[in-house]
Amino acid sequence: MRRTIEIALVLAVALAAAPAGAADKYVSLEGKWSLNLKETRYPAGFPKIARNDMIVTKDDGTALQFTETMTMDGKDINSTWDGAYDGKMRPTSDGQLLAWHHVSARTAGDERKNADGVTTGKSVCTVSAGGDKLACRIQTFIPGQKKPIKFTEIFDKAP
Repeated sequence: MRRTIEIALVLAVALAAAPAGAADKYVSLEGKWSLNLKETRYPAGFPKIARNDMIVTKDDGTALQFTETMTMDGKDINSTWDGAYDGKMRPTSDGQLLAWHHVSARTAGDERKNADGVTTGKSVCTVSAGGDKLACRIQTFIPGQKKPIKFTEIFDKAP
């Protein structure tokens, strides 16, 4: 009986000390993030990315909404996503599927699939301690290749 009371007290203290909501637990990505072309290195043969801007309009720790605009091999690509950090696939505006989840207070991960449900990419993105940099470790999966292409993109947050 005493052991049960001790466990109940520990749980009560832990719950009381926990942050009230998801926004208190996770660093928000809200704002504009632009690809830092000087700090980002792509592998040989990878498509040329000249620009990649992400505008995150909502990130309350539970819900996430953003628009991504990039220029790849001279072609402009726009995509929006509206979903949650629950790991469930939701459609993007450009016909793909995307799921996000929290890894830690400053890190979130995603998985991207094509319209056929085949995984095309995975990312783990971490906000710097100062909140002004976002480093995304990315794996891109190409059909027919055994190993993913791995690289890191660095984004700067607009003031």
